[in-house]
Amino acid sequence: MIAYLTRVLKTPTIAACWEQLATQARAENWSHEEYLGALLQRQVADRESKGTVMRIRTAHFPQVKTLEDFNLDHLPSLRRDILAHLATSTFVAKAENVILLGPPGIGKTHLAIGLGVKAAHAGHSVLFDTASNWITRLSAAHQSGRLEAELKKIRRY
Repeated sequence: MIAYLTRVLKTPTIAACWEQLATQARAENWSHEEYLGALLQRQVADRESKGTVMRIRTAHFPQVKTLEDFNLDHLPSLRRDILAHLATSTFVAKAENVILLGPPGIGKTHLAIGLGVKAAHAGHSVLFDTASNWITRLSAAHQSGRLEAELKKIRRY
């Protein structure tokens, strides 16, 4: 019965761990609330983890890079306080734009990917591309009369 219910509720983590947790709960005299809480906590953690993986995959990053892997010593002019603020991803909820400018090879793409990965971990949908590819994409949409549809698609992110 539990296997059927977990399938209907689409809770595969609960299906996989309820028996082991029930044994542990009995052995440690957990209350019903503690057992249920532990089960639901595992399901939520697994779902969040899979959601993050999916958001990173669908962002179309050329490779996954993190802000922690960025060598700040190579870019001494970068204000650490601004980078720390951007790493909180609060700009996403406020619909604020972030534009990274500079010569080739200083790490703009790495920083953009790192910020995107942070945003994906925070639960935000992300879509990555370079400035030149965005221009190409939007120009092609404009020329084919699909600009509004393309902008609508992009606004979902």
